[in-house]
Amino acid sequence: MNAESPIGLVLSGGGARAAYQVGALKALSEILPFATHNNPFPIITGTSAGGINATVVAAYSQHFKLGMKRLENVWGNFHCQHVFHTEFTKLSANSFRWLKLLLGGRQHMSFGLLDNTPLSELLDKVIPYPLIHKAISQGALKALCVTASSYTTGESISFFQARPNTEIWRRHNRRGHPAIINSDHLLASAAIPIVFPAVKVGKQYFGDGNMRFLSPLSPAVHLGADKIIVISVDPFQISTDEQSHPEGYPTIAEIGGHVLDSVFIDSLESDLERLHRINRTLEKLPKKKSKELNLRSIETLTIHPSQDISFIAREHFKAMPAALRFFLRRIGIDGESGDAVLSYLLFEKSFTRELIELGHKDTMAKEEEILSFYNLKS
Repeated sequence: MNAESPIGLVLSGGGARAAYQVGALKALSEILPFATHNNPFPIITGTSAGGINATVVAAYSQHFKLGMKRLENVWGNFHCQHVFHTEFTKLSANSFRWLKLLLGGRQHMSFGLLDNTPLSELLDKVIPYPLIHKAISQGALKALCVTASSYTTGESISFFQARPNTEIWRRHNRRGHPAIINSDHLLASAAIPIVFPAVKVGKQYFGDGNMRFLSPLSPAVHLGADKIIVISVDPFQISTDEQSHPEGYPTIAEIGGHVLDSVFIDSLESDLERLHRINRTLEKLPKKKSKELNLRSIETLTIHPSQDISFIAREHFKAMPAALRFFLRRIGIDGESGDAVLSYLLFEKSFTRELIELGHKDTMAKEEEILSFYNLKS
């Protein structure tokens, strides 16, 4: 690797879909010859569940392959109750609170449709946060960044833990903020609106980092990345008029699926298109002019699922706890419809293991492209 051209890693959000990233990272640890111990990504950024994966990668910067094995062990043995309470009494209580609120009651506390207290306990148990500072101080890591959306100000706040003298950035409705990353930042970044409760960090309340975050590649660029590997959780496809579409009035689950897709996926794809367009423009400008404009070309490599994860989720609906299936059916999620929402909430090992395997296979298929990206191809 060229130290003067640091490579950034961008992990998008997507709830349970983020298991795909684990398989991709496992494949990268096998493809890159130096990745047994050395971190292949000096700059690591993520949002939502991708922010959690990013933090694990950062913590194991000096033991990369070991970190990926531990990450796979967690994701490969997931059950919904590791992320949110699935008991009938808990689900009923939360549903009652929402019903009471809709009928004119007052909200006295922060709550969502699901109680993700178990996730907080899991994060504190499995992530060795002090290793992030150690990796930065010993030069194995340049920066870790996790983005959350402030309900208080409407800004996207990119919390970053980095080497001293790292510049803070501020743009329209988004800014970087130095921090010592902990579970609060991760829970805030992964607080899917309405589904999970908002999280207080400092004096502000935050929700999922993908909300209103129109430039998910920007933190990696601001932190100095000249190349970026993006691991998406949505298959690359171009919509055509010939594609089949559901008929009739959309169910609550179908509407929710479109909302979640717009939060987790659309901004990343748009930002990638914008970056490629800027790169093409810079190719036609004299280097002097590019320098005057303070613009530089950023090379990207994107890893996409080769299959639609929503369709895969249908096959695993029955793996979810019975009480949870009961409530999901009330809003139109039954294994035959509502598969988009299902794919974000299906934290069950039968599903996550299939996604890990898919991520591994898709990434191994890009082995030559990856080696070329790292200038390792002979």
